[in-house]
Amino acid sequence: MAKCYILLSISNVLQHQMQDVEPASDIMFSLKEMFGEQGRSARQDTMRLLLNTKMAQGTLIREHCLKMISYLNTLEVLGANIDGESQVDMILQSLPKSFKEFRFNYNMNKKIYILSELMNELVAAEGILVKAGVDINMASIFF
Repeated sequence: MAKCYILLSISNVLQHQMQDVEPASDIMFSLKEMFGEQGRSARQDTMRLLLNTKMAQGTLIREHCLKMISYLNTLEVLGANIDGESQVDMILQSLPKSFKEFRFNYNMNKKIYILSELMNELVAAEGILVKAGVDINMASIFF
C-alpha cells in the first residue's frame, strides 16, 4: 500500500522508473539519493533567510511572525530539527528593541510558548506599545 502512495505522489517519469522497485523503502532510498542534495541546499537557504530576517519597517507583528513561522515550517519539512524553545528565541531575536521588555519578561518569568501563543502575546504587546506611542517599526532600533 505504501508503494502505491509513493508512486501517486511523484512525477510520471519517476513513476515509470520506480514501478518495478520493491519494497517501498527502496523507492524512498532511491528518491533520497536523487534529491537529497537539493534538500540540503534548500535547507541552508531557508536557514539563512530565517537567521537574517529582522522585522521590517511598517510590518505588523502578526505578519512578521507568520513569515518567521513559515520559514521554520519549511525547515522542518526539509529535515531540520529545531526545538520549540529555539524557534521562539529566533523569533524574539528578530524583533526591534521596542520589544526588549517583552523579551525581558519572557526570560525572567521563564515563559514557555508554542509559536501560536507567542504570536498572540506579541500582537497584544504591539497593541500596548502602539497605545503608548512607541514607534515599534523604526529601522534604526534593531539590535
